[in-house]
Amino acid sequence: MPCRYKINIVLVEQSLRAVQMRFDEINETLEMRREAMQDEIVANMLAGYGYVNMLLERNINPLHPKQLHHILELNNIVLCGTSQKARIDYRGYIEATKHRFYNQAHFSISNIRAWAEKHKKDGPYKQAAGVYILQISRPQLFEEGNHRSGALLMSSILVRSGKAPFVLTVDNAKAYFDPSSLAKETHKNLFGKYYKLPKIKKKFSRFLQRESNSKLLLKC
Repeated sequence: MPCRYKINIVLVEQSLRAVQMRFDEINETLEMRREAMQDEIVANMLAGYGYVNMLLERNINPLHPKQLHHILELNNIVLCGTSQKARIDYRGYIEATKHRFYNQAHFSISNIRAWAEKHKKDGPYKQAAGVYILQISRPQLFEEGNHRSGALLMSSILVRSGKAPFVLTVDNAKAYFDPSSLAKETHKNLFGKYYKLPKIKKKFSRFLQRESNSKLLLKC
């Protein structure tokens, strides 16, 4: 399937910078406080959206069993950036994360892939929401960076289906962070898997559809 759309990085940056400017105010409204939105976080997220664009342009589905390393790279980008110096400085963490991803987290990524495959006919919003919630709920896919790399993976799923990417805004920040915090505290045990998580996924799917902004799309 040739690339139809990619992400408008200029508009993404405008939105993230607006959130950054008002983040202290937003943080006051959240059920669980978040870390400060530093320049490095914004820069790394923009690099992450750029990486998603590369995947879209090359028609790479990061959930394909032979392309899972791209999910790992998205997490590396949001935490460590893309510069050679950063990769050297964080090489210990990057290697540890790689080991965890292909060993301890193998079962988690297999479950995420299986869920996405099972629900691919349910529409991109439900699929993106489910993949995201499964990534951030306990046990999380990565030690750190799950919310940010999860937002990028959601965007990849959405844009591949012709829908706008998910991008944090001043107006949707609370509606994004609060259910994310709830999912983070939910374990994928029998109770969580069959009772709590499906409700969170359903609500989050509606949120993604409601917040969709076609201006964030560019034709390839």
